[in-house]
Amino acid sequence: MVEHVKIDCPFCKESTIEAIHIPSTLQTAVTRVSAKTSTQFYRTKKKYEIESSCSNCGKSVKEIQKALDEGKKDLGNEKRILKRLKEQGLNFTKMETKF
Repeated sequence: MVEHVKIDCPFCKESTIEAIHIPSTLQTAVTRVSAKTSTQFYRTKKKYEIESSCSNCGKSVKEIQKALDEGKKDLGNEKRILKRLKEQGLNFTKMETKF
């Protein structure tokens, strides 16, 4: 059953965003050959279709949809590593970071 929900923003986690929730469903696929008919069942993934942008961080509908579909890269780990390097007195501006 499709329903309108409010979810937290995947970027700032402070503001709520309006979305349409499409739950996972069980679907069938029928294959036919001359001698046999076969029915296979498979489950679809749940989806969110974003309707509004975030008023707090300013991310657009397209960016939020991409983050929910593909997953958002956590940059907090990279910032913590660079902070720790700076506290140790290392010059990290000339280093290439590959995270």
